[in-house]
Amino acid sequence: MASTFGTIFTVATFGESHGKGVGAIVDGCPARLSLSEADIQPQLDRRRPGQNNLTTPRDESDKVSILSGVEQGVTLGSPIGLFVPNRDTRPSDYGNMRNVPRPSHADYTYQMKYGVRAGSGGGRSSARETIGRVAAGAIAEKLLRVVYGVEIVAWVSAVGDVETTGVDAHTVTRAQVDATLVRCAHAPVADRMIAA
Repeated sequence: MASTFGTIFTVATFGESHGKGVGAIVDGCPARLSLSEADIQPQLDRRRPGQNNLTTPRDESDKVSILSGVEQGVTLGSPIGLFVPNRDTRPSDYGNMRNVPRPSHADYTYQMKYGVRAGSGGGRSSARETIGRVAAGAIAEKLLRVVYGVEIVAWVSAVGDVETTGVDAHTVTRAQVDATLVRCAHAPVADRMIAA
């Protein structure tokens, strides 16, 4: 799993699931883009755990802080540092699994690739790693909207063999997507996905 991706707009994520926090460094965002935590937080709120019984019950607020690259609400053209502290850390909960890969997690793959593993909740092979990607994506989304007029709406199209049909990609809204627990823009199909 690479921690850095992109070419012109580059994102490097950092942190571990049960460490002090997680975040990202975004390089390549042009100067003079209006940007604050309020632009990023809504997307982090959408991915935050503990929202329903379909997600992990981990209790995290996932509040982002911009550490660098923004001054007086405007990007400087320099790297943007983003940080989200971890509050609900319990590394000791994973003590009995320190030497055993967790089912359905990437611990084993990570250990084979790097020759080491973080025994406290999967380290980098945890879903908390996505926080940096989501935060950076929120910046990219604002840049695309402000500079190019691009609006982004995505939805879950399938869960197992339950597939979404009948969604008009030209008219679907983010509000329609967010109206269901599984973020499927078609409510009857969303119910079948939840049941699955």
